[in-house]
Amino acid sequence: MSSSGTSTNRGQEMALLIWPSLILAAGYGYMVTFVPHQPGWQPAYALALLLGGFWGVHLILRVTRHGGDQFLLPLAACLTALGLIFLFRLDPGLAYRQIIWTILGLLVLIVVATGFRDYQRLEQYPYFFLSLGLFFLFITVLAGTRIGGAKSWLTLGSFRMQPVEAVKVLMVMYLAGYLSDKRELLVQGAGRISWGPLLVAVALAVLLLVLQRDLGSALILLVTFLAMLYLATGKLRFCVAGGALFSLGAVMAYLAFPYLRARIAVWINPWADYTGAGYQVVQSLITLGSGGIFGTGLGLGYSQVIPAVATDFIFATMGEEMGLMGSLGIILLYLLFALRGFRAALRAPEEQGVLLAGGLTVLCTFQALVIMAGVSKLLPLTGVTLPFVSYGGSSLVISYLLLALLLNVSAAGREAKP
Repeated sequence: MSSSGTSTNRGQEMALLIWPSLILAAGYGYMVTFVPHQPGWQPAYALALLLGGFWGVHLILRVTRHGGDQFLLPLAACLTALGLIFLFRLDPGLAYRQIIWTILGLLVLIVVATGFRDYQRLEQYPYFFLSLGLFFLFITVLAGTRIGGAKSWLTLGSFRMQPVEAVKVLMVMYLAGYLSDKRELLVQGAGRISWGPLLVAVALAVLLLVLQRDLGSALILLVTFLAMLYLATGKLRFCVAGGALFSLGAVMAYLAFPYLRARIAVWINPWADYTGAGYQVVQSLITLGSGGIFGTGLGLGYSQVIPAVATDFIFATMGEEMGLMGSLGIILLYLLFALRGFRAALRAPEEQGVLLAGGLTVLCTFQALVIMAGVSKLLPLTGVTLPFVSYGGSSLVISYLLLALLLNVSAAGREAKP
């Protein structure tokens, strides 16, 4: 077996999938003891369905001799399993729906990983991905539903979706195709005309996100763009210039938008209005502090008093009931995911793969950093989801789409290796 984690017999992946299986088995013991059953549902069948999904993906990757990194799927499965256990503790109804969304996400993973293994074909149409992403943003600005302060949802009857999750991946695919095609011109400084479409596209996407009041997604997209620009050109000055422009734009936005000033004020001192605007942050800090080193134990916390705890603040629940050690464990899983993602980028056979894998890895892990830092008051609260963990169909399905693309890039790197 290859130590690289990409052998086509996928023995390492099979062994590592035991860990999310054990997490779900332990969660089942908790559920049958403490969680009331929902009509028409049985926890054993629900968790067996999810386990069958993870192991089914493994078998399909094995049968198709997919050479993708064997650590990525188990890492995502561990995060999803942990999130699901805490969702059952907070709201069993949401947990059952999360299982359905996870199965849909795994189906997307299978389709992309097996049907679009040659990701370079996708990267031949960067302007298609850009147009699709901007279309989703325009529609959301015009006809979106405002929930939690941000107008980032589209509602069709009883069905709601958050297009920005897909937009972020579409923008990464656009940037990977465009930057790989124009790389030499950008590096040599002879292609000033090449900067125009690039800067206009990113600025327009960020502006539309700001108009939606989705500042967290705007920040994530901009940081991802700067990281991919550095990967493509190797010129740190471009990132410094981009950071300076972002700082200038942030100051202007602070002066122009009252809601942004209010959010910064809550970040600086949430206790000044601890029963109003600062309530979520204050309760989150109390929750994290009460967990101590080893936590209060599953089901023994009080984080359910936090609004949107299953989406924006599920990390606070984990911190309270698993303590500092459990929180560090979650962070370590994301760090390992970043390590494997950047490893796939470094071993990609061509520029497109480097940029695609690097951009997707930055997108996922930086989003995790932003929400965990917001919950713990290290950064202003943004309201983005914790990838693979938080409740949310759009976020979960797109996270597994992202995972499939990373698997394909890592497989291409292995196949190109002599």
